[in-house]
Formats: sequence, C-alpha cells, structure tokens
Amino acid sequence: MNIIINGENKNFKEKLIILELLKELGLSDKPVVVELNKKIITKDNYNKELFPNDKLEIVTFVGGG
Repeated sequence: MNIIINGENKNFKEKLIILELLKELGLSDKPVVVELNKKIITKDNYNKELFPNDKLEIVTFVGGG
C-alpha cells in the first residue's frame, strides 16, 4: 500500500492505522502533529485507517536554545 508521507512515497505491506504508522516510523512516543489529506488529526483519532495514496504530513517538535 502506497502512502505519501511529507511528500515522499512510502510502501507498506498491509493496512495501517495512524498510530501503527507512527510506531513504525519511531514517532509514537514523540510530540507530533499529523495532517491527513489536509485535515489535522487529533490524538483521539489516531485509530483512523489509512488508505492507498493517502497524503500525510507529520511534523515533529525539536527543542533547543
């Protein structure tokens, strides 16, 4: 299944929900903002199923000074 993440095509073997994708990307325990097909997804909706050619933008926060 092809999903576009931050402008890059990524292929996955099986269906995923957003939380599973974040785990696979190593981002499940980090503060992130997820946009799915131009709509912001709240953490309460990370169980939403992803479909082929969905477009995700994932923004992570970096601390520093």
